[in-house]
Amino acid sequence: MDNEQSYQWPKFGDIKGETESIIVVAQDQTISTNYFKNKILKEGIDNKCWLCKQHEETVDHLTSGCPILAKNDVMRHDKVCAHLHYLMCKALSIEMTDKWYTHTPKPVCEQEDATVLWNQGVHTVREVTAGMPDITVENKTSNHSL
Repeated sequence: MDNEQSYQWPKFGDIKGETESIIVVAQDQTISTNYFKNKILKEGIDNKCWLCKQHEETVDHLTSGCPILAKNDVMRHDKVCAHLHYLMCKALSIEMTDKWYTHTPKPVCEQEDATVLWNQGVHTVREVTAGMPDITVENKTSNHSL
């Protein structure tokens, strides 16, 4: 990490002071979570997540580990992937809807030179833990997957 480059945004950025302070608090992981209140401020409260009540409510837990919040992340992830699928199919001249946000990816979309797969398993010689990518594009002329 380049420390000098990392701190250029407060000097030259065009954001409000309130927004800058929220970003710094998040970077320093000093957001007022139950974990922070319990361990740092010594408030004597339960440090469990207020949503799932299973894990310590840390910044990391809230941003990437809470099973309740992760449900929304999956929906957002799927929508981003659907948009990418739409753009790939459109670039390959595969017939699509007019608007990307109304696009529902089909498991297999084909044209002469390429096949676009949506949520299809990939067979490999050795075991791969992530063997079901969101999108696979196969170039039929060179027989390579991207």
